[in-house]
Amino acid sequence: MKDSLNAIIRILSFSVFCLFIQKTQAQTFALDHAEDRKTKVSIVGDKFFINGTPTYQGRFWSTSDGQEYPIEGLLFNSRMVQGVFDDLNPKTRSQWAYPDIEAWDPDRNTEEFVQAMASWRVHGLLGFTLNLQGGCPYGYCNTFPWDNSAFESDGSLRAAFMQRTERILNRADELGMVVILGLFYFGEDQNLADETAINNAVKNAVEWVLEKGFTNVIIEINNECSVGSYDHAILKCDRVHELITMAKQITRDGASLYVSTSLAGGHIPTDKIVEASDFILIHGNGVNDPSRITEISEEIRKKSVYSSKPLVNNEDDIPWKNTDQGWEEQGNNFVSSVKSFTSWGFFDFRQPNENLDYNLGFQGVPVNWQISSPRKRDFFRLLSDITGSEGSPSLELVFSKEIGNVISVNIEGGPKEIKVNKFECIVNNRSVLSAEKILEEIDFKGFANDVLSQNHWIKVRLTYVWDEKEVVVESPYYRNPWWPYGGFSKD
Repeated sequence: MKDSLNAIIRILSFSVFCLFIQKTQAQTFALDHAEDRKTKVSIVGDKFFINGTPTYQGRFWSTSDGQEYPIEGLLFNSRMVQGVFDDLNPKTRSQWAYPDIEAWDPDRNTEEFVQAMASWRVHGLLGFTLNLQGGCPYGYCNTFPWDNSAFESDGSLRAAFMQRTERILNRADELGMVVILGLFYFGEDQNLADETAINNAVKNAVEWVLEKGFTNVIIEINNECSVGSYDHAILKCDRVHELITMAKQITRDGASLYVSTSLAGGHIPTDKIVEASDFILIHGNGVNDPSRITEISEEIRKKSVYSSKPLVNNEDDIPWKNTDQGWEEQGNNFVSSVKSFTSWGFFDFRQPNENLDYNLGFQGVPVNWQISSPRKRDFFRLLSDITGSEGSPSLELVFSKEIGNVISVNIEGGPKEIKVNKFECIVNNRSVLSAEKILEEIDFKGFANDVLSQNHWIKVRLTYVWDEKEVVVESPYYRNPWWPYGGFSKD
């Protein structure tokens, strides 16, 4: 009996020792990574700082009418919520297939996201919104049968989702970018069992960020708490401040995260949300009068509970949806936000009549994460003008009238000198030609017989160096560009 008791004591002692070692290793891992991190976001008053310096330091946007507007301390951003998207529902998964390989691949989605990030950054984009439950893959949805969530039903984390998240946060850290990390989306929260699971999910997600040592992440508890589709009461506007407070109080080695939440377009956050949040999130969807954007910022700042903190619009689709707005230096929600010292965020998705155009949008799945459409280019052009950034070159292809003969490459904008690493021609997601310089023409005759006999997609990819970082830009992806009847289909 005594020997058995001693054996049990030895086993328990060893188990405690192992737990101690694991905890110590985890703490060391977090500290080591925190020391390695290159980007640290902080908030001072109503301004964002990166590594102790205000964003866009000393920058004023000068308009053609001679006006100047300060942008120092703002955080221009874009809604890129599908960066870790996957669909675990076998009944709906097939609808997200890439058009070139006719299959869905979540790792490709994240890899192409990471590949494109530097091309956004060179235009002056310092932030983007990523969500652990994504967003509607059709822009706006009434039903949500897919299963796209980084959380299990009990609030624990799904490893594959978090591995993809880590890849994106790592690249953002390298590029000096801030990630607005959303936790919940109203089309997915029903997959968590109850309020305990919601609390667990917040705790697990925030602790994961801190344990990884990320210092470039700020938290959006949920997307649009005012939308009636949320199943859990604690995710609705009258109680979500409880989660904001809880998330802010989670610490690791003295570090914590800045936290907020968002409401639907045009909605003013409640006093409790304003008071609890470290920064105030605004959405501009549905706000067709740019002067109303200014009024929303003014109304928030006049609240008795408001103290100096940043205002950030991180979702607005009106400049491109409302043809009366557009992308000039007046008359749209973007410039109205800038003029009222409010950060602004681009929201682009494929509308129902655009679902087959893979080059459009940053939310329709599968996503082309490149600046691959006119309205993407319009946003980034105006962003470059406001921030004084050089941007990246735009690539367009012109196909010879003789089928399968020559592709001409047009390049516009970007830096005056481009240090080329690689220039490639891609067919059906496979590199078929590589050069160490930008080719003005591509002789396609050697590939034509194999390619033209089947459904095919063609683009070019340029990889170059900017500020010692690799930038990848691509042309739009062209479907069956030489097919004489406007597009070949196996159907």
